[in-house]
Amino acid sequence: MVVSLELRGIINDLRTVITFFTVIPIGGTHDISSALRRAWLAIIIIPPITGLLPGLLGFYLGRVVHGDLLIASISYAAVLMLTGLNHIDGFADVVDALMVRGSTEDRIRVLKDPHRGSASIAMVVLLIIIAVSASSNLVSALWQSLFTAEIVSKASCCLCGLVGKEPSYKGLGWLLTRYSRENGYLVVASTLVGFVIIYLLLGVMGVIASLASLVLSVLLFVVIQRDLSGAVGDLYGFTLEVSRALTLVMLMSLLTP
Repeated sequence: MVVSLELRGIINDLRTVITFFTVIPIGGTHDISSALRRAWLAIIIIPPITGLLPGLLGFYLGRVVHGDLLIASISYAAVLMLTGLNHIDGFADVVDALMVRGSTEDRIRVLKDPHRGSASIAMVVLLIIIAVSASSNLVSALWQSLFTAEIVSKASCCLCGLVGKEPSYKGLGWLLTRYSRENGYLVVASTLVGFVIIYLLLGVMGVIASLASLVLSVLLFVVIQRDLSGAVGDLYGFTLEVSRALTLVMLMSLLTP
């Protein structure tokens, strides 16, 4: 009975994390607190959904469609769709907030404003163009590249929680920062497992590209959180999107002739 309850709890945690990070309707409790407490699991269990599946879609499209840009565009659109566009929304919010030259309180107010400014819209388009352009040069290893980019994206998000400053209000950012620190050893362990997978997929150069992207993403997170008075939830979404695109650019730079 005890084993059964523990197994049920593990399965429910997995379902909760998948439900939070993707749009896959697999039920679960939809407990945000539980999902963020187990966010370290996302480094391992989310990339096969949001990276491998779109990558395989691109792989099979390549057999019937001619045009690397078209294949990359459809595959990356699938990545965004599987995340429910939630992270790209956080990216846009952070860009809008950083455009404000007033106080931290002014930036937070803009961060919570549901309306989009022209700067954030332009930056979202630019980010997607950069990611798709890089992916179009990685079509020969598209599923491996998207899988890798998603591992780095989720690892960057969780590792940022270890260096994040708890914001003044107890929103998603506060929870993720607190739980990441409580489960720091699990975050690090999951990241190491993720990099072993990257090595098996893309070798040493893939690891170097991924490590460079991860370090740059964490440094960017640390700099921006100073302007937002802490690691707010939207900043984690910003990091998820930027680290994925940055990883694809790094992979393109190191893996293509």
